[in-house]
Parts: sequence; C-alpha cells; structure tokens
Amino acid sequence: MNKKISLKIPGRICILGDKIDLLGKPVIAMAINLMMTINFKFRDDGLIEFYSHDTKERTIFELGESPPRDIDLGYWSVLYERLKDQINQGFYLEVKSEIPIGCGLSTSAAVSVGFVRALNEAYKLNLNNSQIAELAYLGENHDLGIQCGRMDQYSIAYGEVTFIQTDENPRVEYLDVNGLSIVVGDSIEERKASSVLNRVKKQILEKDPITLNAFKIIEECVYQGKEALLKSDFKKLGELMDRQQEQEVILKAETKKIMKLCTAAKNAGALGAKQMGAGGGGCMLAIAPGKQKEVARAIENAGGRAWIFDIFKY
Repeated sequence: MNKKISLKIPGRICILGDKIDLLGKPVIAMAINLMMTINFKFRDDGLIEFYSHDTKERTIFELGESPPRDIDLGYWSVLYERLKDQINQGFYLEVKSEIPIGCGLSTSAAVSVGFVRALNEAYKLNLNNSQIAELAYLGENHDLGIQCGRMDQYSIAYGEVTFIQTDENPRVEYLDVNGLSIVVGDSIEERKASSVLNRVKKQILEKDPITLNAFKIIEECVYQGKEALLKSDFKKLGELMDRQQEQEVILKAETKKIMKLCTAAKNAGALGAKQMGAGGGGCMLAIAPGKQKEVARAIENAGGRAWIFDIFKY
C-alpha cells in the first residue's frame, strides 16, 4: 500500500451535447488543464479524516463508521460507503481546487473521481477508468440524488477529448484532436442550474415536443461535431456550437449575460460559441483558432471572466 499519494484531477468542458446525457445520449467533452489536487496519506489511529481547503470543512470518523452525507464533501461520504469493505486502515484525505465551485466546470465530478482514484491507488483496488467513472456517477446520481448524467465523471476519469455514449452501457472513444483552441468565459452571475434542470426533466417526462425536438437537434450536432473534430474542421464545429446555442434559447436555458458573452466572442473572431452545463448562468465556451487572446479579452470586456484552456492528458 502506498503511504502518501498526490493526484491532479482536471476539470472538464462540454464541447457539444450539454444536458442530453440526461437521456443517455452521446456527448463530446474535453478535460482541461484547470486542476484539483487530492492528497492522501495513511494514519494508524483507526480514524478517517476528510478536509477541504476551499470550504474549510473537516470531517473525522472511525474506520467502519458511516460519515455524514449533509456536508460539502458528501460526495466522499457516499463513495466511502461503497468502498469501505475494501478499506482496512484509516487515512487522511484533503482537496484543494483551482476549479471554481459552482460555475459549470464540474468540481463535483472532479472531487468524486479524485476520491476513487486516490483510494484505487492507495488500496490497490485495480479499478479501470470506466469503473472509476461509474462509481463516481453512482455516488452523485443514485446516492446523493443529484440530477446529472454520466458525461462529467467519464470525461474527467479518461481525460483528453472524448466522444462518450452515456447510456446504461457507457462507452468512451478518444478523439485524436490537436490544436483545439478553447476559450471559456464565466458569466459571474448567480447560477440557477437546478431550477433549469428540474424544469427540463419535467418537460421530458411530459414528452413536450419542443423540448424533445431541441434534444434531437443537439444530438445531431454531437454526431456531426465528432466528424468535424476528426477532420479538424473547426469552422464546421463552430457552426454546430452556434446551432446548439439556438436550442438552448428554445429550451429557455440561456441568460442575457451568457448571450452577451457569446456575442462578444463571435464579434472578436470566434468561429462558434455556446453555453455549458445545465444553463441558468455559469460558463460558455468559444472556439477561436489563432484568436484566443482577442476572444478572451472580449469576454472580459463584456463583464465575464475568461480562461484559455489546453487539453489535459493523464
């Protein structure tokens, strides 16, 4: 068993397909070089301790006990429950994140995947990427009842740019992409993702034709986007991103600030721009080969916070 472990876990962006993983549909995602650090070490007193440098939350309990779920690190609590039969020694685990919390870059999936990766390495559990991702998904979706699909966990567990089938038989295909210039803008507004997701899920259950048609068009964008990426046809990819954003407006998932940032990015030379995640605020992304700095500056001038990201590979 390894005494001390330090892991870097990436955030993720969704290039195409936001929300349609709720229906088990495919998505295109990309792990980004915005990192979360997970540090693990064994302890000999039979105690387990979780600590978050970001929220200053600390939880301590005895080996074999059930940790509380109603905490910021409840993601770790439910995953510990799933793995505790294979854990025979106490440990200390801490997290420190560069990924901003609550703006749609998947801190929750990163902290979940990071927990399983750390225990996998420490206790020699021999879990592969798919098993790590599925455990992280089950912890969030089944145990904590969070309305999420499988995109976030699988994208972060695998890294790179991936085409992910998110149904009950998940499959991940790496896309050989080089030189993808992605600019992400945070709208820096109160995010209302839960209310958007709950409304959209209700519309799906009621078989609302407008919602289902929008999802169908987004799914078509994903398949066409895969082909565009494999051909390095970034102009076509940008057009598909714009088309998905049109569906986000139909779904009433956009905000005025998000639309302002997308417009600013396009005016500065981006080939396409769209929001990310559930909607109701958060982040948008733009594809801007050769014009990343100009697009990032335009997003900030429009009142957002901008990053230029590279593809993360483990």
